[in-house]
Amino acid sequence: MVFIVVLIVLIIFIAIITRPNDTVRVKSRVAVERYSIDKYFRENQNRIYLVEYVLKKKKQFKLRVLYVSPAGRKRVSKSIYLTTSDVEYVKSHPELFRTAAENREIAKEQKKHERERQKRLNEESIAREKARLEEKQLQYYSKVNEIIDYANQNKEVLIIQKEKNELDNLIGSLFDRTVNGIRKVKDISGGEWGVIENYISSISYEIHNIINKNTQILEYYNSDQFKQIKNTCSSLMDSQKEFNEYIEEKAQSISLLFGTRIIRNETSNEDRFNYIRPYKKTITPFTAEVSSSVFASAENKPMEYIVKLFYPLKSRYPEQIQKLKLLIGELETLKEARQIIDNYKKDYQQFLSDVPEFIIQNDEEGFYERLGFANISESVLNVEYKFVYTSNGYMAQRSFSVPMTEDNIIELIETLENKLTMESFTNDQRALMTRKLRNQIKKRDNYTCQICGNSTYKEPNLLLEVDHIHPISKGGYTIESNLQTLCWKCNRAKSNKI
Repeated sequence: MVFIVVLIVLIIFIAIITRPNDTVRVKSRVAVERYSIDKYFRENQNRIYLVEYVLKKKKQFKLRVLYVSPAGRKRVSKSIYLTTSDVEYVKSHPELFRTAAENREIAKEQKKHERERQKRLNEESIAREKARLEEKQLQYYSKVNEIIDYANQNKEVLIIQKEKNELDNLIGSLFDRTVNGIRKVKDISGGEWGVIENYISSISYEIHNIINKNTQILEYYNSDQFKQIKNTCSSLMDSQKEFNEYIEEKAQSISLLFGTRIIRNETSNEDRFNYIRPYKKTITPFTAEVSSSVFASAENKPMEYIVKLFYPLKSRYPEQIQKLKLLIGELETLKEARQIIDNYKKDYQQFLSDVPEFIIQNDEEGFYERLGFANISESVLNVEYKFVYTSNGYMAQRSFSVPMTEDNIIELIETLENKLTMESFTNDQRALMTRKLRNQIKKRDNYTCQICGNSTYKEPNLLLEVDHIHPISKGGYTIESNLQTLCWKCNRAKSNKI
């Protein structure tokens, strides 16, 4: 009897111990086999707290998965044991509670946010790189500005004209080779920076050499040694004073014998971003700054464009032709005078033995001019007309010159005379085109356009004009055989064509 009681108690205890903590019913045997912990929590999210509660008291949570056939004859089940680690896993993976569609949408959003984050990081990286590049560009712009400031400050002390021109050329080269180069470099660590650095250094070296040389020459002219030589030569120059003054007047009058002086004493070669300070550049007299199309045309027909740009007023042609004829003689006189002055200089060599060779080599003309000799420089004898084209932003500059040699002056005179003759011819021929002659030609051509065939018979309000077949501007005469009737449209299209 006791044994039976103990056995019953034991059975009840075992039943209690092995009893599942939760039971899930499914609809098929296959569902029993496939059932998982993930599915349990996805379908029963609120049970996670029950599982946690049970696990606090027990080491495991027993889940029974049960299938019972509709008739109740078949029963299939399996047990799944959940542990604390299972609960922690489920809690750390919220996607288990979402549907596949929801997970796809969230994944899509996450990818979108990641792309935006990456784009933002790239933009920030590009902005930092751009800022570093701009900082480096400004450093190099500062180096260029130092050279420009130095040249501007010291340009006035230059006493050698050719070196003023050389200074202009060096600064122009600095703009072309460095400022434009700095703009183009896109990589902060590119090898181009070294090339630009070396070029800036070479330009700086040459400019300092020019200014130092001029400073030394100027110091000599201010020295007692030069003053002594000048005093010695001064008394000897009295006999030549009148001759020198005459030659100086001749030299100074040369420019008055040319056409219009297009002068720009100071022009600014500026950087379009205003990083670079302007450099004051002296433009050669008789310089025309033109567009690219005019520059190309002037290269092909230089004399025509010299007349167009430097001799714009036909009313002054006779006066200018006379000046140009006089110029030929004046230039020849100055060339002969220059030889005489060279002979005078030889007579003074005995008083110039102590002159530093450095001075004669670099400023011979200036030296003798300070002693009182008339100065007939190459720039006086070799006057030229210059055409210059400079692109927008000063990215490129081209120029060419037409020297006023004796042959070129003669050609210029002939061009001006021909234009005067043609103008007179044109006026005469246009005066012959009378109203009577116009009506005569229209009647001869039966009031019909000789190109398109339209007539006042077809179109009563048709405007008819009388045209020179060979245009007057190209030597055509106002005679009946060179005249024809045209409607206004055909006359407009024909213009001054033959």
